[in-house]
Amino acid sequence: MAARRRSWADLPADLVAEIARRLPCVADRVQAARTCRTWLEGVLMDPCPPQPPWLLRPYQTAAALPPGATRTASFFCVLCDRIHRVAVPDHTGGARFFGAYPGGWLFLAYGQSCGHGLINLSTREGLNLPDYFIFTLDGLEWLLHPMRIRASTLSAPPASPEGCVAAGIVTILIAPCFFSLLHITLWRMGSTVASCTNPFDAEDVIYHDGAFHFVNLLGNLLLCRPEFQDEAPLEQLQVRQEGRVMMGEVPYAVGACYLVECRGELLMVWRIQRRQGVTSSFRLFRMTREQEAPDADDGIGAGQALYRWTELPALEGRMLFVGRGCSRSFEAAHFPGAREGVYFLDDWSFHPAAMMGYGYGDGPWKYGCSNNGVWSGPPDHVRYWFPGQLPSTYSSPVWLLH
Repeated sequence: MAARRRSWADLPADLVAEIARRLPCVADRVQAARTCRTWLEGVLMDPCPPQPPWLLRPYQTAAALPPGATRTASFFCVLCDRIHRVAVPDHTGGARFFGAYPGGWLFLAYGQSCGHGLINLSTREGLNLPDYFIFTLDGLEWLLHPMRIRASTLSAPPASPEGCVAAGIVTILIAPCFFSLLHITLWRMGSTVASCTNPFDAEDVIYHDGAFHFVNLLGNLLLCRPEFQDEAPLEQLQVRQEGRVMMGEVPYAVGACYLVECRGELLMVWRIQRRQGVTSSFRLFRMTREQEAPDADDGIGAGQALYRWTELPALEGRMLFVGRGCSRSFEAAHFPGAREGVYFLDDWSFHPAAMMGYGYGDGPWKYGCSNNGVWSGPPDHVRYWFPGQLPSTYSSPVWLLH
């Protein structure tokens, strides 16, 4: 009698689980689970750790699809060093992506400078974001101004909009203001307009310890704590602000500044660009609280805490994915074969001159897509991904947070 041919389904589930443990990328695990029921059970025996972000690579142009065709997006996974193509809603073609939130949410502007919204690539759920903010004059008169959101984040998952507040870094869409100081603004999810707007030359925003933290290139912080009653109208949002002038000096050639929460602490990451468009290294700082300020004769500043940025000499196993409004941290030890580093994307078009230089009669929009990579610490070593990728006419790269 001929011996029965053995198949992959004959492997014990615990052995399959051991194989899955060596597949850090969730896409590889999904493919393994589809082999047969035995493999599905084995893969489920080893829970997949939280996945680092995928890099959304915009195409050079958004193609017009024939009837019945499925639109796909190209995502790069740093764990398996491969491109994954994922089906996305057809109406996202040509949209500008400007941030992300955990759970598969992406911030986007369907009309480049208007039609701001949130979309979930997993559930296909979509939410609208404001295109206008309220400008108060002398506390009495208020006007609506169009705005372009450059970066944004949330205080909570948007599944329950009534308890969620959003914060953004925006540009006023009035010609004389294109290259002026940026503004920050906050709004309750579900509101048609943004409120609580102030001028502040913010580089990044993060929600940390109950407050939105905005940072500028000097490392100074502006904290905004939302205060509202659930029964109050959506447009009514009170914000308590606190400024923190951090001690320290800005090094030469800081091209960008990011905030990221890591190991329960708030970190600031400086991106060093000594030549136009070329990232050479990063510097990391931890926010530390010092003793309270001594009592002053006039009582000003008495009893207030002092804060400073303390530089970290090494990455110490951290994997930091930096992006405005969506930076995240992971531990390299949790992923076989992964290495510590600062993972970055091409966000040159965040700056006013780059973002507003095209699209108003000067030709098509041009978003840089080639300055993506990982810096693995001193001595300065940067590995670039897709250095020859041409600019996109509709969006910069963006992280997808699983």
